[in-house]
Amino acid sequence: MPRVPLLMPKMSMTMEFGTVEEWLVEVGGPVTDGDAVVVVTTDKVDMDVESNCDGTLIEILAQPGEQVPVGEPIAWIETEKDDLLGDLFPAPSPAEPVAEPSGVQPGDAPSAPTPDALPEPAASEGEGPNERPRAVPLARTLAAEAGIDLASVAPSGPYRTIRARDVRAAIEAASVEPASVEPVEARVSTRSTTEGELLGDAKSRRIRVATARVLEATAAIPQFTVWRAFDLTRLAAARTASLKGVSWNTILLRAYALMLREYPSLNGSWAGDGVRTNPHVGVALAIDTSAGLLAPVLRDPQNLGIRALNDAIRDLAAAVKAGKADPSTMGGGTGTVSNLGSFGVQRFNALLTPPQATALSLGTVEVRPVFDADAAIRARTVCEAGLTVDHRVADGADAARALATMQEILDDPFLLLG
Repeated sequence: MPRVPLLMPKMSMTMEFGTVEEWLVEVGGPVTDGDAVVVVTTDKVDMDVESNCDGTLIEILAQPGEQVPVGEPIAWIETEKDDLLGDLFPAPSPAEPVAEPSGVQPGDAPSAPTPDALPEPAASEGEGPNERPRAVPLARTLAAEAGIDLASVAPSGPYRTIRARDVRAAIEAASVEPASVEPVEARVSTRSTTEGELLGDAKSRRIRVATARVLEATAAIPQFTVWRAFDLTRLAAARTASLKGVSWNTILLRAYALMLREYPSLNGSWAGDGVRTNPHVGVALAIDTSAGLLAPVLRDPQNLGIRALNDAIRDLAAAVKAGKADPSTMGGGTGTVSNLGSFGVQRFNALLTPPQATALSLGTVEVRPVFDADAAIRARTVCEAGLTVDHRVADGADAARALATMQEILDDPFLLLG
């Protein structure tokens, strides 16, 4: 029977390698078109890789923990379907036989059809009034453990297939205790704190490892931080009128993006022999989630109107916290905004994320008594901001000018409306 390769997918524009985290189907196990077969991660993003045909998983080429280049096979599926490409191509002539793949080299593997290239199954194959819903194996396991009826779960997979994330969303919506669907080893590690054990489940540990790798890399960068208390008094008044409903986070992030556009070196990165510019502005927004800190990227946010940007930030944060963010948003950052103001923090020092040249830390927005030029005390709305800079890219005076430019932008609400 024909064999079809399961390939390492490209989950973002910048992705070159993926790491196999967990196989959901054992060798010899049946798979269905659209079933999740393996969990793959790139940096901080996990994604289920689905089978592209019905058949049997006959060989696993990449074990958990192994890195595989995008487009290379990670497993083989044997299928009874004779013609996976349908009528898209003519049958090969006898003089041009098609050899069945015998190795794991990229050049030996035939191209795998995407799910869109295969015919959609008839209703009787998926969901009928008396047939069980289509669902990937992991989704069925989670649903069984949590006592969730799959018929009540909204599917998001191809051909109305219920995926594991759909079941998790249903569990959260039903306020089911999360521990009831965690693996036994996860429950043990989170409830027991005896010496020598690792805290958290596998996903949270992977995120901590990814964070540790960034911090190890950033420790080698000569970096400094300059501080400025932004005067937001005029903007505070505008937020009762033209900017009503727009968050402080959106306003300050837009001002940061506008500044990066004006300073190519601060929007660039150190290339060893000089500063390499970036053709776009990508602001990574640090978001606190139940699984750890994630930083999805808003691409060219300075080109969005302020209200469109406010909606984009809200939607992106909600998707990240729900574990449904597009993996493509996890790369392409040219600078980072980290805001701890909601926790009551007035000032903190954000570290760089290589190869980004700057990181902006924001404290709480508050009203303070401030002496003006006449020594009179005035009430001012202020926010402590710290701009951390790669010293190979820019100097202290450059950072000071950048913060002064941000203050000029913040002094003119019309610049922020977009």
